[in-house]
Amino acid sequence: MSQTEIAQVNRAFEEAARKGDMDRLASLYTPDAMVLAPDAPVVKGRDAIKQFWTSAAQQMGLKEVRLQTTDLQIAGDTAYEVGEALLTLQSGPAAVKYVVVWKKVDGRWSLHRDIWNTKGA
Repeated sequence: MSQTEIAQVNRAFEEAARKGDMDRLASLYTPDAMVLAPDAPVVKGRDAIKQFWTSAAQQMGLKEVRLQTTDLQIAGDTAYEVGEALLTLQSGPAAVKYVVVWKKVDGRWSLHRDIWNTKGA
């Protein structure tokens, strides 16, 4: 069941990104989440994560995100996911690889640690 629940959160992330709904996107993270974007300082907490994604989406011209899980391991209320993402940007497509540490809080899976970098050729 947890695998399905995490996939549902990933679909919600994709939808929020496509709609530019950064409030919704940030709500998918735990309150004390961290985003570790390439060549950027660590971003901590939902408010800062919302600001980060708002700025990043505008700068990149983010139109769409497609997430594909390649490995998911679940241990109690913690899980880690390795995956690949295809971003549709104003300038064209970009591929990244990512690791997300998930945490189940109040019965809901949320992104807790989120790190990615570009996918080599």
